[in-house]
Formats: sequence, structure tokens, C-alpha cells
Amino acid sequence: MIRRTTYAALLGLLATPVVAQDIAGQGIAADAEITAVLVDNMIVTELTTICPKLAPRTVRVNRQAKEMMGTITAKGYGARDIQSLQDPAFLATLAAKSERFFAANGIEKRDTEAMCAFGKAQIAKRTPLGKLMKNR
Repeated sequence: MIRRTTYAALLGLLATPVVAQDIAGQGIAADAEITAVLVDNMIVTELTTICPKLAPRTVRVNRQAKEMMGTITAKGYGARDIQSLQDPAFLATLAAKSERFFAANGIEKRDTEAMCAFGKAQIAKRTPLGKLMKNR
């Protein structure tokens, strides 16, 4: 749900003309600010999908997506850039970053109990990830 909401919001920008790439010429896929939001979105989606007692805070997730769209527009990215966010290779890169995040936090993604405990701890600590989720 979160992923669909974020991508739906991004797809709404497809009518925007292509204006520019980022300063380094790397494009949107190399933009750390944008990829960080997408990785957070992927992590929250994984946690709320695996843990039936966790749910996304859709208002906050939608606000985050809207802010990211503002950043995308302000940086001059256009329709082709946004479409590149759906590229399977880019999505695999996001998934790898998500895997590294969980591994760095000592969480085995197959361990549902650990994933749920981690998500609940994030909510309790009011971390940036925790603020995107709620207990059901």
C-alpha cells in the first residue's frame, strides 16, 4: 500500500517536462536524498506487511511522498527521471539497501518475531521509521 501510494504520487509527475539532471549528472537514481526516502518506504512496507500488528501511517507516508515530489520538482527532475525509479535494476538496489539496513540492525528478515519487535521498538522510540508506522 505504501509503495503503491508513493509510486502513484511519483507517476503523477510524469506530465512534467524533463528539465535537468542533478549537479553531478548522475540522475535521480543516484540522488541520496530521494533514494533514502524510497528505502525508508521499502523498510516500512516490509515491516507492516510481515507484522499483522503494525500498520503504515498513511497520512504521514503520503506527506513524505508529497515532500519528495516537491524535492524532485525543485531539483529539476522530469518524467524520464521518475520513470527510471521503476527500473528493475534500481528497485534491486533499493532492496539491497533495505537488506543491509536490517542486517546492520541484527535483524534476519525471515525472523518474523524479530522483525515485528524491531518495528514496535521503532514506533516506541519515535524514530523516523517509527513515525511512519503505528500499532494496530
